[in-house]
Amino acid sequence: MQNHPRAQSAERSSEHAALERKIFLKVTLRIIPILILCFFVNYIDRANLGVLFSPISKELHLSASAFGFAAGIFFLGYLVFEVPSNMAIVRFGARRWIARIMISWGIVTCLLATTHSVPMLYTLRFLLGVAEAGFFPGVLFYLTFWYPRHLLGQAYLTLELSVPISLALGSVVTAGLLLMDGVAGIAGWRWAFALEGIPAILMGMLVLFILPDGPNHAKWLTREERDHLLAKSVSSQGHAKASVRELKAVVCDPLTWLYIGLEFCIIIGFWAVTYFLPKIVQERFHVGPVDAGMIASIPWLAAVVGIALAAWTSRRTGDRKWHLLIVLLLSAAGLCITARVESPIIGLIGLCISAAGVQAAVPLFWTIPAMSFSGARAAIAIAFINSVASTAGLVGPWILGISHDLTGSSRSGLYVMSAFFLVSAFLAFHVSQSRTKADAGRNAPDMPATGSVSVE
Repeated sequence: MQNHPRAQSAERSSEHAALERKIFLKVTLRIIPILILCFFVNYIDRANLGVLFSPISKELHLSASAFGFAAGIFFLGYLVFEVPSNMAIVRFGARRWIARIMISWGIVTCLLATTHSVPMLYTLRFLLGVAEAGFFPGVLFYLTFWYPRHLLGQAYLTLELSVPISLALGSVVTAGLLLMDGVAGIAGWRWAFALEGIPAILMGMLVLFILPDGPNHAKWLTREERDHLLAKSVSSQGHAKASVRELKAVVCDPLTWLYIGLEFCIIIGFWAVTYFLPKIVQERFHVGPVDAGMIASIPWLAAVVGIALAAWTSRRTGDRKWHLLIVLLLSAAGLCITARVESPIIGLIGLCISAAGVQAAVPLFWTIPAMSFSGARAAIAIAFINSVASTAGLVGPWILGISHDLTGSSRSGLYVMSAFFLVSAFLAFHVSQSRTKADAGRNAPDMPATGSVSVE
């Protein structure tokens, strides 16, 4: 008889686990495919400029540094409007706001096809950043409505896997659209912008009609499943309002700035190489823009393997700190290899190593700040960290472009980006210590505790 209560407890635990598996399988099948399609379209529209480097530069008489600035000014618009955009997603609801973001950026992408001068290119790229502001952190915040703490990292990982696939697919598709050069008397790069903007508009409409704002609005959930989700999701653990007070709390948190520094050093190399990758391939393989776009897809395919491998070993070992450190060191080593060697094949292998490393680092990184804040404050914190750190997307391509203009090649710029990856590896190691100290003080009334997610 003494074992009876224990047996009942084990039975309830088993039933609870079975219910949780059922609910989150249903949520994943309903929500994640739509978000993956959104990510596909997002990264194709954001990064297609790199494949179009040569024809745009030729027609608009762009230097490499001017092209780097055109690529990077996107992130200035991102910086200015990302936090207000993510505050709006709390106020107006995820479904409406994500749809608005996608339709807006689709329209701007189509307008890029009409570019006839360098100032117009700068203006439209800035407006593209304004339109897209809030999408990435908004999606991350949206996932906290549906997933408990121990499953949130898996959801992030699934979405992150779609990023290198979309970059690879985008390189191939954009390169293919360049073959339309001269059709109806229109340049191939103009066709690429016009046709690649349409899917974003269509996906925005799809989100508006299909994606629920949260579990309370999901008609495909039972009442029991809704109650379970609302009790277990990360966002249900905080009740902060999207306000200036919450923004001030995020800005004044030292941990926020540590995360910003880390993400800045990670993505400065990522975006610099993303936009200049086709140009680097052209230099090394001596091919045209179409072939360069095709070859440029290879490092992103390698990144898929890198993400999957890092996620698998991290989950098996329970370690994040050393995984994050190692993949960032690999990113630095890969760029050094590419900068140093003469062989185009070995240079491409270096780019594959670097792409795999930096892409594997992203989901390992984002699970950390996402767990440091709760409720609406999480939306503001993720947006603030991402928007400020995203200035690296302006600085990185510009540095690489200036370096190319001064030296005639991308080698010195790649060494600079490699150095940033080394700094990010040091910061990643330091984060584990800072997280432990910061979590101890997060139980104050105006700084709700969210629990601890160790990077060890």
